[in-house]
Amino acid sequence: MWIINFSEADCKNCYACVRACPVHAIEVKAEQAQIMKERCIGCGRCLKACPKNAKQVKPELESVKEYVKRPGKVVATVAPTYVGVFGENASKLSTALKMLGFDAVEETVVGADFVTEQYEAYAQKEDDACYITSCCSSVVYLIEKHHPKLIPHLIPVVSPVVCHARMLKQTYGTTSKVVFIGPCLSKKIEGHEEESIDAVLTFDELEKWLAEENIHLNDLTKSAFDQTNSKQAFYPLVGGATKTVKQEGLKKQIIPVDGVEECKEVLKAIEEGSLKNILFEMNCCRHSCVGGPGLSEDGRSVYERKEWIKKYVKEQQKQGEGCKQTDMRAIKGLEIGRRFEPLYVPLKKPKEGQIREILGSIGKYTENDELNCGSCGYPTCRDKAIAVFNGMAEPNMCLPFMRQKAETLSNVIFDATPNLIIIVNKELEIIDLNPSAAQFFHTTKESMIDLPIEILLDTDIFMQVKEAKRNVVSQKKIVKNTQSTVIQSVIWIEYHQVMLWIAHDISRDEKLEKRLQTMKIDAINMAQQVINKQMTVAQEIASLLGETTAETKVTLTQLKHLIQTEEDVKP
Repeated sequence: MWIINFSEADCKNCYACVRACPVHAIEVKAEQAQIMKERCIGCGRCLKACPKNAKQVKPELESVKEYVKRPGKVVATVAPTYVGVFGENASKLSTALKMLGFDAVEETVVGADFVTEQYEAYAQKEDDACYITSCCSSVVYLIEKHHPKLIPHLIPVVSPVVCHARMLKQTYGTTSKVVFIGPCLSKKIEGHEEESIDAVLTFDELEKWLAEENIHLNDLTKSAFDQTNSKQAFYPLVGGATKTVKQEGLKKQIIPVDGVEECKEVLKAIEEGSLKNILFEMNCCRHSCVGGPGLSEDGRSVYERKEWIKKYVKEQQKQGEGCKQTDMRAIKGLEIGRRFEPLYVPLKKPKEGQIREILGSIGKYTENDELNCGSCGYPTCRDKAIAVFNGMAEPNMCLPFMRQKAETLSNVIFDATPNLIIIVNKELEIIDLNPSAAQFFHTTKESMIDLPIEILLDTDIFMQVKEAKRNVVSQKKIVKNTQSTVIQSVIWIEYHQVMLWIAHDISRDEKLEKRLQTMKIDAINMAQQVINKQMTVAQEIASLLGETTAETKVTLTQLKHLIQTEEDVKP
């Protein structure tokens, strides 16, 4: 599977994920949302937006559990966001991780100095070009997949986690297992691409693992990380990646940008050439890494996380603790350069006639019909049509159209049915009635609205349904005003707190039934007269007719009984 996706069973076709995705990387097929990996930047906004928690994240926890059971070193590289995540218990995290089976625990920012040196070198370039930091993997994928022309503006250096993972492989051996733990989903993609990273866990996954093992940080003692770099502890905050860049001799302005929409806006401006001579520290997550999608919903705000990180830095400065810092220059032959590849997959461009045809299929024939409401997840109706053309969306994702279609169908049924329909509120006032009902009562819809139902019908059945909140179905009733006979039902609609009176006029059927009844009675009477006459004749010529008379009487009597039986068995 791709690094993230949605559960087919839980997806309810609400399009919340489509609306949340900043790069339209979600396609809807057969009413099922699916992530298009060729467009996905791993920002995780779709998963946070899903109201049904239908997310599926690539499971790596079981692999890590296997690592710690086997022989060999297993090392954790922990993103500095942990301070904001665990707060007052952050100093106990190393203890907890070693209880889980890790042989060594280091801060990811141990590898940040090498990376920051490269950022500083680009900030000193004497050219008018804009450059972009490459520490946020979602930013890298945003550029590679959607703005490939800007690849020359990405600073060609690996992220701190890759740098640190390569350092750990040198320190603990190439057979050691390196597990990154952080707040980021896109690091799972980066980890899959980088051979020095064996697995990536989010803090959310880590907390679930701790809970499974019944390990509670409150109960543990403090222990230091095996390697730290407290001067880079600001890394997860906005502007933190370039905070340690020396300001002397800089030729470029350094501007932090957080939030994917803000990043897109800056990238567009760079493409248009309206920005010059700036080094942008970009992070797709609002508030940078402390707002990452891989954090648990523990109720702690990003502002609390920021304060814990600031407090931690102050404490480290007071203690003068570089805390077992690595002399990174002792690492020999560490390769930290990186090449970026254009991964842009252009969408097929439909002709204007094809766009108009798709728009017409959802009732949009003129520009005035194009509401551009965005409920489908696309900013304009034309963008949605292009998505449909590319197989990324379905026409029925247009909510205004589907609502109009449903309302139109309901109105057609309401207006065309021969059944009598009246809608009544709890105050027993008429809200609406259909043409059949208006014709039946010899009135008009307009003249009846807001009038009491007792003008037309007895209120007993409505009071019964209102009080019991139970339907009355198929009740035979004579309507007082018209002296017509109907089969009526009153339905309670809880959601709208109204009652629906539905009736079928059976007056003609009743009249026909009475006519048939009269004909049958006449037939019975005639049969009786024939019997009587026959018996009189029989008495006069009994000697001549004999058994024939008896047979005639039996036959006619059977006919009479047959007619009567039909009446008795009639439902």
